[in-house]
Amino acid sequence: MIFYGTKGTHLHSEKVSGIKCAHCDQQTSHNISIFGKYFYLYWIPVFPINKKGFSECNHCKATFEKKEMSEQLKMAHDNVHRNTKTPITHWIGSFIIAGLIAFIFYVSNQHQKDVVTYINQPMINDIIEYKSSGNGYSTLKITAVTNDSVYVVANSMEISRKSKIYKIDKASNYNAEKFSLSLSEYKEAFETDRFLDVNR
Repeated sequence: MIFYGTKGTHLHSEKVSGIKCAHCDQQTSHNISIFGKYFYLYWIPVFPINKKGFSECNHCKATFEKKEMSEQLKMAHDNVHRNTKTPITHWIGSFIIAGLIAFIFYVSNQHQKDVVTYINQPMINDIIEYKSSGNGYSTLKITAVTNDSVYVVANSMEISRKSKIYKIDKASNYNAEKFSLSLSEYKEAFETDRFLDVNR
């Protein structure tokens, strides 16, 4: 279940004096409070939505939204509103998401560089991913490497989704056919997409 929604939090309050209250008709001070509203995901603030202000008369305790304020009180409100900054914590979820995207991009890019090395310099226990003839996905494990050949053992299991291939990458499953490929055949299999990926 995804928990998301909006929430408001108090940002700043400021007292302003010498303003006539529209409710009690007294020349008095007012507390102007600014609240920030933000969108959250799993209770983590992701991004701010808006800021909204209210005033409270210190004499009669009447509260007003901006649209109910006198012109003088509106001016005071706008000044407090303008000087109240949205806290960086209201953006923390966006920073986390951006960081995760950047990390995933880095890992993916680094893996692609690693794959080039793995293809050119195969090693024992490297795991090769490929699409089987039955439209599933499976793996091969390298068991030996010589100057001109790569020896592999096939995984006896296959799975329908490439993203779940790790579930069948178990030592007990490598009990199927054993065969060898020349190094040129090994590299060509990646170039023609018969082999999809290799992990070390």
